Amino acid sequence: MSAISNIRKNLNSTGSTIIVGFIVFVLVATFGGFIGNNNLGDNVIFTVNGEDVYAGEYSLEANRIASNFDELDGISEEDLDSFTRSSLIFKKLFSQKADEIGFGISEDKINDLIRQDRNFYSNDKFDVNIFRGLLSRLGMTTDDFRKLTESNYNASELINFLRSTSFVTNEEAKDFINTSKQKRDIRFKKISLKEVANDQIVTSDEILDFYNNYQSNFYTLKQININSIFITKDDFKNEITVSADEIFEEKTALFEQNQNLSQTRVSHIQLSFDEATKNQQFDVAKTIIAELNNDEQTFEELVLTYSDDFGSKDNGGDLGFTDGSVFPEEFENELANIDLNGTSEIIDLGSSYHVLKVTERNEYSISEDDIIDRLVSIKAEEEMQNILNEIDENITNLTIQEISDIYGISFKSEERLSKTDLLTSFGDLDFVEDFERNNIFLNEVYGPYELDQGYLIIEPIDLFPSKLKPIDEVTAEIERELKISTAKTLLPSIIKSYLSDLEKQENLDRFITYSEIDRETSLFPQEVTNKIFSIVNTNGNDSIVSTLYLDDAYVIQLLGVDDFKGIITLEEIEETKNAISQAMGEIERDSFYRVLRDSAKIN
Repeated sequence: MSAISNIRKNLNSTGSTIIVGFIVFVLVATFGGFIGNNNLGDNVIFTVNGEDVYAGEYSLEANRIASNFDELDGISEEDLDSFTRSSLIFKKLFSQKADEIGFGISEDKINDLIRQDRNFYSNDKFDVNIFRGLLSRLGMTTDDFRKLTESNYNASELINFLRSTSFVTNEEAKDFINTSKQKRDIRFKKISLKEVANDQIVTSDEILDFYNNYQSNFYTLKQININSIFITKDDFKNEITVSADEIFEEKTALFEQNQNLSQTRVSHIQLSFDEATKNQQFDVAKTIIAELNNDEQTFEELVLTYSDDFGSKDNGGDLGFTDGSVFPEEFENELANIDLNGTSEIIDLGSSYHVLKVTERNEYSISEDDIIDRLVSIKAEEEMQNILNEIDENITNLTIQEISDIYGISFKSEERLSKTDLLTSFGDLDFVEDFERNNIFLNEVYGPYELDQGYLIIEPIDLFPSKLKPIDEVTAEIERELKISTAKTLLPSIIKSYLSDLEKQENLDRFITYSEIDRETSLFPQEVTNKIFSIVNTNGNDSIVSTLYLDDAYVIQLLGVDDFKGIITLEEIEETKNAISQAMGEIERDSFYRVLRDSAKIN
């Protein structure tokens, strides 16, 4: 997984992953407007108890949430906005409460969190480009990121505190294990709605009345037979030729257009100064230049000896790549004149001197095969558009078969398509809407409609209007519906009858008895098993319950409880204590959040 993917998956977690690297902090402090700001961070999305949530923070959280979905289509914009706001409110409220209680985090701790976060590493090193690009896109300063780090860390610490204060004794854990491993003896009756329905009798008059009263339920779907042709530029690629002159011209044009895409990797030695140390540091810079010219030390050795940029000092002074627009103008002007592995003269940025080295250059390049593919694609696109224009001009005089014959593109025929079938195959086209409105005419050609990667042309061949099904086709369907309806009406009284038998201990031969049922049994659905183990008494009416699951009902009497008599290991006790503690911590956290949320002011 790439570094940026890790960032998107982990930013704004309740832990410490919303952090910015210490390297970036130093660079920003040094270069001022180095990273840039698109003012996104100045936009307040909403406030939580008067604390502003800016667009940059909102964007980070939205990215984190969206990355949990396999496809963005799987979550609507409204849902994403709702999830994002809820998550941010949750974190803000816990952070604010942590501040109120007295939770705190030192600057050194923030720096430690920054250094430890592997999400911002590339090739086992901090990747400055990830920081720089992310901050620039979000319009956030490093201070914004540091405050966000502190806020999320404090929220996390408060949540962890709530979890850690949940205490469970060994005896409580043993009681829980004993209860979870106990077995139960029951008497029960399963009442199947389907079986009750099968016992019902429905007359022909009832079927006829239902048919007459609910005829709208028995109409066929409107359907259509069509011929269609899908035209893409791939249909024309085999006929395309490209000359050597065209390849040369395209290659020349591409290099002229993309020469600014070349990237240069830069390392630097930084010497910060104030008015008192300016001359002294300039002398040091001259010493560095002299040692480089005399090959007395390598650039990397000089970085370790002299540079005060702690963010890049341990990786040879590496600042990452620039395309000519990333670094300060003084840097970029100098870099344009430095050869690969060459070094600069002394650069004065007003509060620091710098010596640069070009360590890598990635020039724009493209193969002849790529150029040919590009030209073929362009020409095929042009040919497709020309043909589509011809078809559009003559569409009233053409059939799908004729279009296929003239242009050598195959077509397909499909029968008995409903509106749902059309939507599934073609999406929400005007043709589908016209079909729904009975505004389609046979043997006319419709389109071209632009779809992904191509264009669709449709010709209706036959229409099958919706019509009422004859009663003999739907008699069985109506009979089932009436029987189910009657069974649902009778079910409460049937349940009551079985409950009465258990209460009076009569007609017990109507029930089934099971012994030593455990919680993992496959005899019942899990919901019914849970109901069985929720019965707290084996005496009187308190031992008798009923429950519904799907279309069936269960009437149950608890006859006995078989306590667990086995050995409970220390490992089981510890695992149980941890599980219960975690559950209690989450319950306490959620309860605490509801209290905070009820009194919060969200604007």
